Amino acid sequence: MRTPQELLTAGYDRWAGWLDRIAEDGGLMAVSRWRLKNAAVGLFGQRMVNRKLIPGERKIREVKHIWLLYVGPVALGLLGLFLAVRWLPAVDADNAWFPAAIILGILGYAFYWILKIARDRFVVTDSRVFRVWGVFTLREAEMEIVRVLDVTVFRPWYLRPVRGGNVVLENAAQEQGLRLIEWVPEPDAIAGTIHRRRRQMMGLGEEDAAAPRRPQPASTAPPRRRRADHPRSPGRPTARPH
Repeated sequence: MRTPQELLTAGYDRWAGWLDRIAEDGGLMAVSRWRLKNAAVGLFGQRMVNRKLIPGERKIREVKHIWLLYVGPVALGLLGLFLAVRWLPAVDADNAWFPAAIILGILGYAFYWILKIARDRFVVTDSRVFRVWGVFTLREAEMEIVRVLDVTVFRPWYLRPVRGGNVVLENAAQEQGLRLIEWVPEPDAIAGTIHRRRRQMMGLGEEDAAAPRRPQPASTAPPRRRRADHPRSPGRPTARPH
């Protein structure tokens, strides 16, 4: 059994080795940036998309919500910061817990609202469409592109100024796990991406559609000559016996 002194020595050696690796990698700032980047990727939903992709699958389009959805949580977060600057200093220390709890609740709910919007992703790949969303309870839904029968684009008047809208995917199933995609930018472009990939999988790619048609070979047979007494033949009409 190791003595406490040996445990302290081993712990110090590990700590010193960790500092040496940090120095070789570029210092504490580089490690901090790396960890913050990975945390942001996992926190805002990109890791959910990467886990959903299978080896060899190609991502064609990834769709996030339009910026208009962030107006509400950002305004709520600014309200919380305003209360923290103006209200909290005016309260005595004995009763500061009440405004602090309210401010933390407002900021926490605004951050949760932002995460809920940012972690909702719709992805079009070379073989399927899928959606991942959720903060604490994670949800996934997918559908093969060849099963998509109809794509409906709905652009309400309040989303047209920001070029947003909704996309409805229809198939032959009674219950669908992936049907309505709301508040997305350029819904007509999303529908066009799905249609193009579906045509390619059915063997009707753009290359075949854009290929020029081959000219038909000219006929080498001699032209037929009309009879001299044909009604449409020019010349002097002849009398026919009855």
